[in-house]
Amino acid sequence: MRKPHRRLTTVLGIAAASASALALGIAPAQAAGNVFEASNSIISSEVTAMTYFAEDGEILTALDMDKDGHGTAAQWRYNSSSATHSYYNGYGYAVSHDWNLSFPEGTTLQIRACLQDGSSGTPYDCGGWEYARA
Repeated sequence: MRKPHRRLTTVLGIAAASASALALGIAPAQAAGNVFEASNSIISSEVTAMTYFAEDGEILTALDMDKDGHGTAAQWRYNSSSATHSYYNGYGYAVSHDWNLSFPEGTTLQIRACLQDGSSGTPYDCGGWEYARA
């Protein structure tokens, strides 16, 4: 009797977690393989921007975590390179935006999350660089 109950509980838990992820705008493409993440603050209550990089498909995602009127920027660079590539998400709170990038298998890169006001704005309040792998 306990096994069917556990299975049902597990299935319901997975369904609830999936629904929560979709409600927050986290892309389904991020469900497979390793997903690397970076935030713009090390203090969880102060995080206002998140960047994700999904190893499978090389999907870069920017997610706005606060209703503060600011957009977010997902940035990446090759391992310790000086050239930074920035992608702006101005879609608003809890809406993610994805970019499908292309890297050779096994490429090491770094990602970070920033705030940005407008598509022509300059990223600011960036978090630290986090390592990711394609």
